[in-house]
Amino acid sequence: MRIAGHFMDGVSSARQPATLLVEGVQARLLDADGQPLHTPFPATQLKCSSRVGSTPRFVYLAGDARFETQDNDALDALLEAHKPATGLAHRLESKLRYAVLGLLLSGAFIFSCVQWGVPALAKVAAFALPVSVNQQADRLVMQLLDRQFFEPSTLPAAEQQRLLQVFAPVIQEHAPETPIDVQFRDAEKTIGPNALALPAGTVVFTDQLIRLAQHDEELIAVLAHEAGHVANRHGMRSSLQASAVGVLAALVVGDVSSVSSAVTALPLILTELGYSRGFEQEADRYALETLERHGIASQRFADILRRLDGNEEEAGVGAYLSSHPPTVERTRLIEQQK
Repeated sequence: MRIAGHFMDGVSSARQPATLLVEGVQARLLDADGQPLHTPFPATQLKCSSRVGSTPRFVYLAGDARFETQDNDALDALLEAHKPATGLAHRLESKLRYAVLGLLLSGAFIFSCVQWGVPALAKVAAFALPVSVNQQADRLVMQLLDRQFFEPSTLPAAEQQRLLQVFAPVIQEHAPETPIDVQFRDAEKTIGPNALALPAGTVVFTDQLIRLAQHDEELIAVLAHEAGHVANRHGMRSSLQASAVGVLAALVVGDVSSVSSAVTALPLILTELGYSRGFEQEADRYALETLERHGIASQRFADILRRLDGNEEEAGVGAYLSSHPPTVERTRLIEQQK
């Protein structure tokens, strides 16, 4: 039996055309002129790499020398004749049921990582990060928002100062490592009535949300909700989760360019939506506990949520609600706290 391939002596990086010749029980390696390249050896002592698809395989020789061939069928026949046990990887790959089982196990592992492993690790990491990391992220995000979404607030300075005094009891009880810093911005042309919390404790109220509220306690409820995001490190956890899931998806897909990038993006969007809804529920619970401590009825929170819901339906904006649990569900849970 002759098997064509290439020989590498294990000393230099050079490779030369060669033939593995097996006659009887003896194996020899010959060059293109038929001259021996290596000491003959018994064919029963062949040591080969496992077969994986159509990738090249190696016959390992003494002195770190190797023979490489792409003729996997011939090498399998040789091994079958002289060494009945072939490579484990090829045996598994050749059995459909094992391949399907492997696919199912891989899918279950990836799902478990995304559903439970990534969030758990992100939570630990977010609380372990130095304050300076949160502060830097806070500054960068605020700069981006000011460039693309916000304009300077049009609220009178006196009104801003009055609101800060209204918010003071909630601000003062917050953890000192993440102090709440309330900012006001105009977002009439972009996100409209809204509030958002950044990693280091900056909480932005849009002018449109201030005007939408009918009572200061409604705004306190919103602040308490955003403070819940800060206290639970939701911003940093969300960023860490998105990064980790993105890396995992890239490893699974292999090529995240062109069409693959679109396929990869879909589960990421759906996954992050789930995370966001979970975080919103956690922040809602934090807000209700805060309102109870300050003697404010939970109905105030439900009222402002309903008003936000109605405002967005009129404006045709779905982004706020798409990343939050349904308003009906939220208000039902809130009103159960009465």
